[in-house]
Amino acid sequence: MKKFERLRHIRYFSHSLRTLPKQYSSADTNRLSLVHFCVQSLDILNCLPLDSTDALICGTAGEDVYVNREEIVDWIYGLGTVLPMTVDNNNNTCCVGGGGFKGSNYLGPISNDKDRNDNHNAAARHPYDHSHIAMTYVALCTLQALGDDLSRIDKHAILSTLQGLQKPNGSFVALSPTSTSTDKGDVEAEDDCDLRFMYAAIAVWYILTNHDQLNLENKQENNNKQDYSDYINIETATQYILSCKSYEGALGLTPGREGHGGSTFCGIASLYLLGVLDDVMSREELRGWKDDLIYWCVMRQKSLMKKLVDDNNDDVHDNNGYVEEEEHPAGMVGRPNKKEDTCYSYWIGGTLHLLSSSHLMDGWALREYVLKCQSPYGGFGKVVGAMPDLLHSFYSMAWLTLSTEDGCCDEEEEDDEDDDDEDEGNGDVVYESEIRIQVRESIGELSKLDCALGMCAKRVR
Repeated sequence: MKKFERLRHIRYFSHSLRTLPKQYSSADTNRLSLVHFCVQSLDILNCLPLDSTDALICGTAGEDVYVNREEIVDWIYGLGTVLPMTVDNNNNTCCVGGGGFKGSNYLGPISNDKDRNDNHNAAARHPYDHSHIAMTYVALCTLQALGDDLSRIDKHAILSTLQGLQKPNGSFVALSPTSTSTDKGDVEAEDDCDLRFMYAAIAVWYILTNHDQLNLENKQENNNKQDYSDYINIETATQYILSCKSYEGALGLTPGREGHGGSTFCGIASLYLLGVLDDVMSREELRGWKDDLIYWCVMRQKSLMKKLVDDNNDDVHDNNGYVEEEEHPAGMVGRPNKKEDTCYSYWIGGTLHLLSSSHLMDGWALREYVLKCQSPYGGFGKVVGAMPDLLHSFYSMAWLTLSTEDGCCDEEEEDDEDDDDEDEGNGDVVYESEIRIQVRESIGELSKLDCALGMCAKRVR
């Protein structure tokens, strides 16, 4: 087992906030997601202050951690797409682009000659300058991780946009409308209606309504509380999620598709945030589904078969050098017959966590696999030996901190103590025990995660 290289990870995420390799240039439209991965990971590593009253700049230029929180917060707010009210041909006021955030400032407000000469559309913007539900989600999470109080957020505009993005079948489209015309092409597009955007929409709804309700309670304005369930249809959203259930028990991205680790997490986390997960699991018509789902998740932990060697250190050519008796659980896969991938440690491990079943997986074996995917430069790769990338690095960090909860790794720790008692005096055993102690202590110091929202629990209001 490898040690947890905390300092290298801090350097990796801090440096990535300032500059990235050219390979990331194709992801410029989603730059906000990359910032989200870096900031959330640094927060998990306890490198960011708790709130905005602390220093705006974390660390010093040239040191391991240097994060100018004020600059990042201002940049994120600059990506907001809430537009001024405009007047249509019937003299009705309306908002063109909806509320939310876009992924980068790659485009900006660009109006053409026709728009500039149109008195009824003085605030016209480029037709592709609109909000995206996933970018709105990562914007809110990142702002909270940086200690922002969301006071500059137009909550009503974003929640009203969510209301317009929900389709009659309960699903959500990803993009806000770009015009006031009757063309519903964007809204009717099936490609952007799946459980990923369902999760993003519900997470945005949860963050904004939970935050606003708390403020109202603090101000003792309970008589003026708004029923935030009006913004989304919880019943149809729940039914759409259930319609994505596959014969195996997992959830596909859309109805009729193969079960997948990522979409399963999105669906289960959505039910959790909606507050209906326990009710759904207890329904008579869904009897047995929870057991099938847990079984499917547990069986996604890959079994790697260990190669045997004889006394001369030569390979044993039995079943191509591999035998079933020597296999041991390791990484997670997203679907049957696929290769393991570090991000599924979180997608599948997080699903089991939300179902209170983390103890059923081999937590230490999964830890060992994820730690093997650490890069000497910091960060984590997709598989063992791969170069690190921000997505897999963040989700590896997220699962490692999640692995400290719900008895996920307790049983293996007890076994290790027994082994040490039996084999006292064996130098290799003592060395292995020292590494495990370092891993256990280092991971134990990570900030706790709110699994359903994908950000540190200390940021959830």
